Amino acid sequence: MAAFFVSNNQTVMKKIKPIILKGTKDYLPKDMAKRNLVMSKIRRIFERFGYDRIETPILNSAEIILGKYGEEGDKLTYNFKDNGGRSLALPYDLTVPFARLVAANWSKLPIPFKRYQIQRVWRADKPQKGRQREFYQCDIDIIGTKSLICEAEIAKIITTVFEELGFKKFLVKLNSRRLLNSILASFGIKEVAPVIRVIDKLAKVGKEAVVEMLDEIGIKDAQKLMELLEPEDTNEATFNKLNDFDTGELKEFFELCDLLGVPTGKIQFDPSLARGLDYYTGISFEVYSSEAPFGALCAGGRYDDLCSMFCDKDFSGVGVAFGFSRIILALEETGKLDDVGLTSKALVTVFDERSIPDSLAIYRELLDFGINSEVYFETAKLVKQFKYADKKEIPFVVIRGDEERERNEVTVKNMKTGKQKTIPKKQLCNYLKNYTNV
Repeated sequence: MAAFFVSNNQTVMKKIKPIILKGTKDYLPKDMAKRNLVMSKIRRIFERFGYDRIETPILNSAEIILGKYGEEGDKLTYNFKDNGGRSLALPYDLTVPFARLVAANWSKLPIPFKRYQIQRVWRADKPQKGRQREFYQCDIDIIGTKSLICEAEIAKIITTVFEELGFKKFLVKLNSRRLLNSILASFGIKEVAPVIRVIDKLAKVGKEAVVEMLDEIGIKDAQKLMELLEPEDTNEATFNKLNDFDTGELKEFFELCDLLGVPTGKIQFDPSLARGLDYYTGISFEVYSSEAPFGALCAGGRYDDLCSMFCDKDFSGVGVAFGFSRIILALEETGKLDDVGLTSKALVTVFDERSIPDSLAIYRELLDFGINSEVYFETAKLVKQFKYADKKEIPFVVIRGDEERERNEVTVKNMKTGKQKTIPKKQLCNYLKNYTNV
């Protein structure tokens, strides 16, 4: 409760600073216009490939979320007790809540089941550029089959999304957890999870630092291991380098990608790719772009055992999460969202009290025609109404004064050019339609 103090015999409420928590963000109308545009493009691509949308609760029993991501993931998970003493957790990602949903509803779902999910997740991470504590993920998953066609389809979706969003320079890196486990076993490493978590830091800290960390946890020949995991200049050369290991899964994946028309120049086999989450079991993905030098824009992979934590059924799944906030940031920094406008396309002015019925009639006509419009709520000088339209980036202002009413005309001002044109009132809707893509 806000504090009170007394001044001049009056009780005054102390103002609360309008702050937000670090790692969170307010989104103003211009921000949301950009986000809505990008999200709608991503959603349409998901649906083009036959994925249906679901949602899962934000509040979860802590046992659903904790223990699925490894020690580091658990540290970053927001968990607390509610007033009833129940242990709750906010979703760290959307994959575990999805696995729980499938376990609870599998008999009602078509198996294999393809879903997409666009919701907020929370991580108690250190905020930095491209990394927030509260952010959106856009997930796709296929569950209920081990077919590698799934992985190839996801690669097709990944490249489609980034191409249609306008990214020119991006690379889908991929590896197999089974292959990585086999390589680590050849070095005599039995406990692979701690080693994988260290290797997962490669993009952040560099090769030398990773070698030092591996030495610290007792891994012999760490330098040799990292050299073996380093990708060559071509995928073929990388496969040849690992000829002593079973790379059949990845070779079949590349063949399926070719059949689906996935641009192979956008895919790199990178044996050092080590998704740090414990639940990955097969092929995994990460997407990077030189247009967004602040980490992976998309990541995910195959998981075989998640649903079995919640039911007796064995549902293997594979999916990726698109980092929506990072994608938006990259598109903004490269100027790809500079032309995104706000909602309204026309503002109907109000001259005086007498003109209100006429202005409302025009406003209604525009709305019925399907043109995003507004009417100014008060009688005011035109300059004030023009300033309002300019601040809201409304491209057209409809003016209807006494002279226009007498001739049954309207004057339309183009706010970008400043030019005005007077036309018959009956032509107004079609005139605006030609400019507003209705």
